[in-house]
Amino acid sequence: MKMEMMIGALFLALLMTQEKNPVRKFGQMTLDLGGQALEYLKGDPKGVVRDVHRVEWMNKHHAEDRGWQMPPWVSPKTDQDRQQYPNADRVQDVAIVHDVGPSVLPLLVYQTSALQGLDGVLADAQRDGAFVEDDGKRLELDMGEGMLVVRFIRNTKAGKFARFVVRTD
Repeated sequence: MKMEMMIGALFLALLMTQEKNPVRKFGQMTLDLGGQALEYLKGDPKGVVRDVHRVEWMNKHHAEDRGWQMPPWVSPKTDQDRQQYPNADRVQDVAIVHDVGPSVLPLLVYQTSALQGLDGVLADAQRDGAFVEDDGKRLELDMGEGMLVVRFIRNTKAGKFARFVVRTD
C-alpha cells in the first residue's frame, strides 16, 4: 500500500513539473512553424539598435492576416491567454521594423511610448524623402537604397512601465 502511494506521488510530481506552454521557445521571439517569426522590443540598458530599411505599421489583426506571429500578450488566441493577459485589447497598432541585415529577425514594436517615438522618427524620414505606401490596411515606409539607424532606449531601473525614448543615430 505504501509503495502504491509512493508511486502515485512520484507520478503526480512528474506531471506537475512538465512544461505548460510548449509554443514559446528560446526567450523573446516567436518561433512557430505556422508563420513568420518576430523579435520583441524589450528594455535594454544599452538600448535596442536597428539599421532600418523598411517599417510596416498596421493593426495587430492585419499583421496576423499577413502571417506574422503575434505574442499572446498582444493578441491572445485562447481563453487561457485572454484570462492571463486581460489588457491585451489595449494594444491595437503594431509596427514591424525590418533590418537591413537579412539574418536579423524583424522587430515587433507594440508598446505605446515606443510607437509614439517611432511615429516621430518616421515622419522625419518621410519628410527627408523616404517612400510611404498606404494600402488602406497598412502603412509601409521604405528607405529605398538608404537606411535609418533607430535606437529604442528605456530606463530599466524606472520599473516595467518606463517609457521608451526613440532616437536616430
